[in-house]
Amino acid sequence: MAQNSVIVYYSWVGNTELAAKEIAALTGFDIQKIQEVKERKFGTMMTSAMGAVFGLKSSIKPLDFTLQGYDNVFLGVQIWGGKTTPAINSYLAKASFKNKKVWLFVTMADNKTPQKFIDKLTSKIEKKGGKVMDALSITTKWDPKENVVVSADEIKSAVKNWIENIKI
Repeated sequence: MAQNSVIVYYSWVGNTELAAKEIAALTGFDIQKIQEVKERKFGTMMTSAMGAVFGLKSSIKPLDFTLQGYDNVFLGVQIWGGKTTPAINSYLAKASFKNKKVWLFVTMADNKTPQKFIDKLTSKIEKKGGKVMDALSITTKWDPKENVVVSADEIKSAVKNWIENIKI
């Protein structure tokens, strides 16, 4: 695996984080978490999803790295209301993907491949100079009334199969 690769992700509940950490465990790639300045409270999914639907951005903490020096970016995102999260919207507005190869891993509650979502996200990344190479979508279980995250074992198989079959 190419060592000039980084995993960048946003995770509110923890499912995307589990996928990111599994990719890191399998590859040894650097990993960076996008964090919002104001932490979201559980039980606010409807408000959060509406922010995503309207394309809002949230304030994110400064990242202690840049994509400079990396050729490959693994970007972990969630789908809220069919759209990217406010934290990812903020990250995409700031990040330069110029000459970067990007692999997307997407967590969602729906069990259908979110091709329309992936196509829109691909378009945003390409406008910033990147090239999306592949995408993995992972259906996760989450009850907004109970902060229950899927176990790493439930994600491990999908992530491992994906990593073994992509060419970097």
